Amino acid sequence: MIRSFIAIPVPDETTDALMDLQTGVRNARWIADDVFHVTLVFLGNCTPQELTELDAGLAGMRVEKFSLKPQSVGAFGGGTPRLLYAAFAESEPLRRLNAKIERLARDAGIDVERRKFVPHITIARCGGGVIPSQAIDWTVRNARLDLPAFDVFHFGLYRSDLGTGAPVYTEMARYELA
Repeated sequence: MIRSFIAIPVPDETTDALMDLQTGVRNARWIADDVFHVTLVFLGNCTPQELTELDAGLAGMRVEKFSLKPQSVGAFGGGTPRLLYAAFAESEPLRRLNAKIERLARDAGIDVERRKFVPHITIARCGGGVIPSQAIDWTVRNARLDLPAFDVFHFGLYRSDLGTGAPVYTEMARYELA
């Protein structure tokens, strides 16, 4: 089984700006700059056959290029934040891309989790050592995030290998937008 997901990579200019936000929450596990991405669909553990079928469907998709604008930050987990993230201005092209990929994944026999799509870039993970008030203060301090929009030219199918440290992401296939 191959743990995998489909995502949009984040350009260097946006990555640099997000790295500047990685301060002020003691014991947060800040995400490394080379793995920032926007997950379109988390696939979980898949067989090589499922991924081959999905790859064929993704390669046949025709999607127009579009832009994404990071415009706010947030935290998943409510009063006990477990993840700090950057969020985007509403993007109908992004929502359509997510829906198309989810359909193709299900057609390939992949059991995609059915939860609301909240496009974001994970900036930090918050474990038991994080003081919740620090994470909440971080969201207030950075609430007015206003970064330039970036163009999306492609997305990729990634493998996610877990170990003792941070996950290792490897791009297995890339899909260009029209």
